[in-house]
Amino acid sequence: MNRRNLSNLLIESILIIGAELLNAYAFNALIVPARLLTGGVVGISLLLNQLFSLPIGLQTAIYNIPIFILGYRMLGRRFILLSIVGVASFSILTDNLKPIVLVDDILLVAIFGGILTGIADGLILRAGGSTGGFDILGVIVSKRISISIGQIFLAFNGVLIMFSALVNGPKLAMYTLISLFVSSRVVDTLQAVTPRRVALVVSMHSEAIAVRVLDELGRGATYLEGSGAFTDSQMKILMCVITRFELTDLKRLVREVDPNAFTVILDASDVVGRFDRHSIIQRILG
Repeated sequence: MNRRNLSNLLIESILIIGAELLNAYAFNALIVPARLLTGGVVGISLLLNQLFSLPIGLQTAIYNIPIFILGYRMLGRRFILLSIVGVASFSILTDNLKPIVLVDDILLVAIFGGILTGIADGLILRAGGSTGGFDILGVIVSKRISISIGQIFLAFNGVLIMFSALVNGPKLAMYTLISLFVSSRVVDTLQAVTPRRVALVVSMHSEAIAVRVLDELGRGATYLEGSGAFTDSQMKILMCVITRFELTDLKRLVREVDPNAFTVILDASDVVGRFDRHSIIQRILG
């Protein structure tokens, strides 16, 4: 591993530990006192803590060991390493952090507990790791059988919620569902903080548009060879990837160069390559 990769790995690990600090705070100040659960291996640890007073962090670490062993060969070593950093820091912090209980309103606990854990989990995913447990187990199972990861999570967490209803009653199980929903929405939002757009510009003046894209937006562009189906005329189709904040500027400069240009804007869920030229912290936070 070269110095740059080692430096990025160190920064990612520090960010994951920071996110797990937020996670541990949310659990100890909100979720645990309210006797709510969460999904995955941590949810199992919470349930057994409620039944037998077993330490949550230690349980989480132990239950993840066989999962990491299974996932090591099937998933990337860097992903597993960062996930181990996350689980280890969560386990230590959760069993040793003793914050003041913030509120006793169960609905506020469900909502804000979901928000805080969602922020933490979203940052961990953006850093290239995971919270361990069902995240890794779901990927492993989905590779073995033709079931989506989402269906696996739904099945695992569904069983957990049923046990929660049996142990704590249906009311707390319903609040747990609220917390899980809020957390998942926050994670999804963080995963798409700055969604990318792919612009396809069909114009006879593609070269002039490309020059302005390079100069004014600072973005690269690619020419695709095309021809009109009706006119059979040959032309260059301009393709460039931009952020949603640059979309208005792109539309403006295209209109100024060629009012007759035909532009198609597509969503890009992710971009790999030279588009992100920023630091690792900028990439993770947005």
